[in-house]
Amino acid sequence: MLLIKKIDFNSSKKLLNDTRNSMFKVVYIDYQSDDRRYPNTLNDGDKFFTYGFASIYARKFKKYNPDVPVECWKADSRIKVIYEKTIENVHYIIFPSIKFGKLGHYSIKLISNLKKELISGNKVIFNISSIRHLLFYSIALRLKKYPLVVQHHGESSAIHKTKINKGFKKLFYALQIPLEKLSFKSIDIFFVLDERIKDYLPNSNKNLKVILSTTGVDEEIFYPIDKIEAKKLLGWDLNKKHILYVGRLNYTKRPDILIDIYKEFKKEGRNDIELVLAGNETDDPLYEIAEKSGAILYFKILQTELYKYLSAADIYVLPLLSEAIPFGGIGMLSVQALYCNTPIVGSTVSSFPPSELDKVGMVASNKENIKNAILEIVDMKRNFLNLRETAIDHYSWENISKQTLNSYKQIVEE
Repeated sequence: MLLIKKIDFNSSKKLLNDTRNSMFKVVYIDYQSDDRRYPNTLNDGDKFFTYGFASIYARKFKKYNPDVPVECWKADSRIKVIYEKTIENVHYIIFPSIKFGKLGHYSIKLISNLKKELISGNKVIFNISSIRHLLFYSIALRLKKYPLVVQHHGESSAIHKTKINKGFKKLFYALQIPLEKLSFKSIDIFFVLDERIKDYLPNSNKNLKVILSTTGVDEEIFYPIDKIEAKKLLGWDLNKKHILYVGRLNYTKRPDILIDIYKEFKKEGRNDIELVLAGNETDDPLYEIAEKSGAILYFKILQTELYKYLSAADIYVLPLLSEAIPFGGIGMLSVQALYCNTPIVGSTVSSFPPSELDKVGMVASNKENIKNAILEIVDMKRNFLNLRETAIDHYSWENISKQTLNSYKQIVEE
């Protein structure tokens, strides 16, 4: 017997009416993260439902396309019954699942619900977040004759993973390649953050459309305040230029390169430059090295407070993505920095639309180039205007949601 937590009858009735009156319904699918750093447990209220990429896309798509009914399904290995709730006009359903280590989640109840949806006769577009996990395989293999969209979030394909790993890891990913090839036969559209991943995708689906599509940033949360006032709010030295990096102090985004550059600045007498490292934890591999460097360190910063740090910084640097995650696109924090009128430096800047790349920052993919780019901006040899406006043109949720709707319509028409 399927156990379902009670939901608001009126909101469910409205969703049913919306579905009947719409050309199609969209279902976003993802699995719940069990990372202790991020709130999404039952005790976190609505955050239990709304955390994660699928939820963000679902709510933003619904906001700018209100006539389209939207659901968000998630698999969660920590629960025993189904939970449902309607939030911001998106109907959430969280299904119990089993987690098989790094292979990911499998949910019998989610698959059962999927089968019911398929035989209902409704026109439904399924959009699943990310590839190379069991939930993706189990859904894609069942949707050969139904509209399937996949949203890439920077992860590598199994094909790419076999090329950069050895031994047991290589074998682990090699065993996934047949599943990956079969799954990709079902995909109609694959939205990617980075077009370079195209070279590592299965060629088993000749009709697959691979489209460059970014993740949006909220204009209401990330907005600029006067740089001097922001520095005052945070207690930063007004006579210094501040380089900001936000993220864990591990080797994923190579903050070690930035720490080494900062040490060189100090040796060279550039005491007018200060490094700020935020979002770290004491057990991060590079924490002690960062602390000894003299950089200003902050632990996790709330999203609602981050705009102050991004506004106060003179440069935001995301040095380099590791070989394990080379397809991450420009990075959300880089875009958030632009929204706060702060120029960006690093290898991922190359993912910004080429026609306006020079307006937002400098591409630099090794230590020497990153150092030179920082100095060029700090010493006012390069100035950047209208950063926020330029970024919004490409990364507003409104534009992304409308473009997504056009893609959905094409699938339905075909």
